[in-house]
Amino acid sequence: MILKDLCSYLDSAIPLSFQEGYDNSGLQIGLPEKKISSAIITVDVTEQVVEEAITKKCDVIISHHPLIFGSLKRLGGSDSTQRTIVKAIKNDIAIYSAHTN
Repeated sequence: MILKDLCSYLDSAIPLSFQEGYDNSGLQIGLPEKKISSAIITVDVTEQVVEEAITKKCDVIISHHPLIFGSLKRLGGSDSTQRTIVKAIKNDIAIYSAHTN
């Protein structure tokens, strides 16, 4: 399967147009043309969840709460959100969130 096809399916089942104005649902990390074969589902994306995805060879993390929420000013690894993003990108793991939609 291609990531953009999964995103299209999720967007049709839980439309992004339903999300609150402050929210950041949808594909947060990942290239739409990426081939995917397995996913992990979680409430929150944490460093531990990314580690589990790496261990289980999952290509996608589908979460309820967005990992990127509010303004992100840098990716230097100085907090857990930054470290989680960097680890997901380094390991080519896509992240899709469905919060208020």
